[in-house]
Amino acid sequence: MRGWFAIPLLLAFAAAPAAAAELIGPKELQAGWFDGKTISTAGPRGGKSDFTFSRDGKVIRTGGRAGSAGDGTWRLDDDGFCMTLGQAKRESCYLAVKSADGSLRVMRRSGGAFVWTR
Repeated sequence: MRGWFAIPLLLAFAAAPAAAAELIGPKELQAGWFDGKTISTAGPRGGKSDFTFSRDGKVIRTGGRAGSAGDGTWRLDDDGFCMTLGQAKRESCYLAVKSADGSLRVMRRSGGAFVWTR
């Protein structure tokens, strides 16, 4: 059922002038991105921070706006991943789409995209 969230997302990226986008599944996220190496992010409003996703399900965020750094947990789900970070009272779930340049556009299922690079 959650796969239906991916359809409008892919249609939005298909309409963009960039090369074709590819939805990245949870196993590829775990193997290629959730390996303990730092990921640099840029948010939809230009904010920058770094994330480190450990293989054991822990995540650390550094940088960003004041008070946004912290640690938490992540887990894979059917279409992507979910995480609870810092003082959040509930988890947020995300989909990832690979761009032609190798970066990921990581979208909260209820909001804007973040760009991940290494």
